[in-house]
Amino acid sequence: MMNQATRIWVNILFFFLTYLCVEVVIQGIYIIIADIPMEGGLKLSESEFLITTVLSAIIASLVVYLFVKLNDTAQPLTVGLTASNKLRDFIVGTGLGAVVMLLGFGALLLLDEIKIESISVDTFELACSTIGFLAVAYSEELIFRGFLMRKLQLKYTATTALIVSSVIFSIMHLGNDNLSLMGVFDLFVAGLMLGAVFLYTKNLWMVIGLHFGWNFVQTHLGFNVSGLDSYSIVETQYMQENLINGGAFGFEGSILSTLAQLAIISMLYLFYRAKLGQKTAIGSI
Repeated sequence: MMNQATRIWVNILFFFLTYLCVEVVIQGIYIIIADIPMEGGLKLSESEFLITTVLSAIIASLVVYLFVKLNDTAQPLTVGLTASNKLRDFIVGTGLGAVVMLLGFGALLLLDEIKIESISVDTFELACSTIGFLAVAYSEELIFRGFLMRKLQLKYTATTALIVSSVIFSIMHLGNDNLSLMGVFDLFVAGLMLGAVFLYTKNLWMVIGLHFGWNFVQTHLGFNVSGLDSYSIVETQYMQENLINGGAFGFEGSILSTLAQLAIISMLYLFYRAKLGQKTAIGSI
């Protein structure tokens, strides 16, 4: 008989194997049907990016639903999608992600690390980008925070679940283009930030919003997103690729990104510690 820890890890392993196998098969069929060329790496148009990301979101939803239903522990597994105030928290999260990216962009302009080359709007590509990055945020948060972190919390402390899920989150991005060591570390910190928001709010929609706002504004300010080059409203040029501007990996390869995420984690900790202290004081009256 397997103990609880072993069962959880076996379940997690089968979850990722199932998700990856279904993803490869379904996306492979789409690539063949759409006749997308594979020479020199997979290059997607905005409409193809939209379709592949929406397919990933559907696959993630189905696989997570299956594994939640087949949960083999006595404790129920909830992924945070049914929390109250979904729309409000999604908007708050999106706004936070957008503000951080705008501040980072402004700082890089002031430091003369980047300059704006052109600004143009294509409504079709903007629509594809909006839905596509929303699908990416939904898929990744459902998998890494909603399922993985929650699953680990059935056996381990919240801190352990947060760190382990963040490590796996960064590992799953190792195949990204233009990857840098700073980028890998920043993705780990991003996992900590997103996971911390989820731990404190217990609402996956706020985390999805934060992830979406961060990526969406990042790409439209001319940065690559975790190495991915896609349509941008603003085209920017690096004066010199370095750890301050993030280089070809995008703002997520910048030390400014890491500092911003650590600041959010610190503010969350202080805010909720103060909130917990108030509840304790009220309870002692």
